[in-house]
Amino acid sequence: HLPKAPSEELLLPPTKFSAMLVLFAAARGLLATPTRHVVFAATSPRRASALASSELAAPAVRALYNGTRLGHAVTFEVVVPPSVAPGTPLPEVVMATDPGRFPTASRARKALRRGCVLINGAEVRCISTAGGGDLLALQARVSPGFSPRGKPPFPVEVAYEDESIAVVLKPAGVCTHPPADGENRRRAGASHGNSMRSAIHYALQPPPAGTPGALYRPHICHRLDRPTSGLLLCAKTRHALLGVSSAFRDREVHKQYRAVVCGIVEGDEGEVDSPIMRRESRTRWRVLRRGRSLQLGGGHLTELALFPLTGRTHQLRRHCAEVLGAPIVGDSKYGGGDAGSGLYLSAVELRLAHPDRPPGAPPLHVAVEAPAKFGRLLAHEQQRWERLAEPDGDGVVAEC
Repeated sequence: HLPKAPSEELLLPPTKFSAMLVLFAAARGLLATPTRHVVFAATSPRRASALASSELAAPAVRALYNGTRLGHAVTFEVVVPPSVAPGTPLPEVVMATDPGRFPTASRARKALRRGCVLINGAEVRCISTAGGGDLLALQARVSPGFSPRGKPPFPVEVAYEDESIAVVLKPAGVCTHPPADGENRRRAGASHGNSMRSAIHYALQPPPAGTPGALYRPHICHRLDRPTSGLLLCAKTRHALLGVSSAFRDREVHKQYRAVVCGIVEGDEGEVDSPIMRRESRTRWRVLRRGRSLQLGGGHLTELALFPLTGRTHQLRRHCAEVLGAPIVGDSKYGGGDAGSGLYLSAVELRLAHPDRPPGAPPLHVAVEAPAKFGRLLAHEQQRWERLAEPDGDGVVAEC
């Protein structure tokens, strides 16, 4: 029974077929005009409501119910016009049905590859076909899909978190992203999920349901070398990911690292401008404190604040070793002495414009203290020097 009076309501069982029936009937003018109401049972896991158009010349009918994928919802539905012949390739059907959203075949194919297009309630691909009278729907992510199971591979400390971005602390010795090659994964210790990409699922809260552009998992926006510890920036929404990526590309992200290096660094501050792999590479540096050592750096240690102005692979490590002549403690690759506690390099500060705040708003600023091992090493080596070093015949302190 289809109601003919505008005030009547049609109660249907909460199934996808019911929604399709309503859309089909509304498109052919079988429901009452000028208003039509369709009520679905409230017990449905796919609660939905559909409001049909009163003009048969524009038979598009909008509805909202759960999509075929976790965290997705159907945001737009339309009946393919009769002018589209049966068996027409789907990219052409999508363009003909909604030229506003899909002005080009490339955009239509991209939506199909991502599973955003449904025909008669089922996901379709570029090789599928459709024709007039078929129900075409678009689904989009409205809630995050990351809900990890089991136990986290290791604990991750969260320095800052809101609904769209987060800043976490990466421990030393852990990969940011697991290598693609299986053998390299095993060597990097990432063969069983031991990477930051896997661990942050457990540490971060998903954005609220219904957040536009919610990602299916949090994305890390940059990387740190495996032996380096410190702050990592993560995005939870597509808008935040694009905004942060643009900020890194345009060099609008302020970063500070701390390092303990072997040897004497001449001067109190300066800037290194030395290309790496024929690409511009610049780093500002400032001396924080100096110390003595019996076994490292020829008797001298220096703690530096490093400010990378570009982002090249191993930029800070190479600039310290090759330009300043003071390799980082624990950096065996570039000649640093081994103190037995890994690499003494850590990212301690991030500052950037928040992608969800209006222009001119205060920037997001996250800072943490340098790892405790930095201070312990400098204090320990200085105490050993003062206790064990002895003056030579000229009154100069010499190593034992």
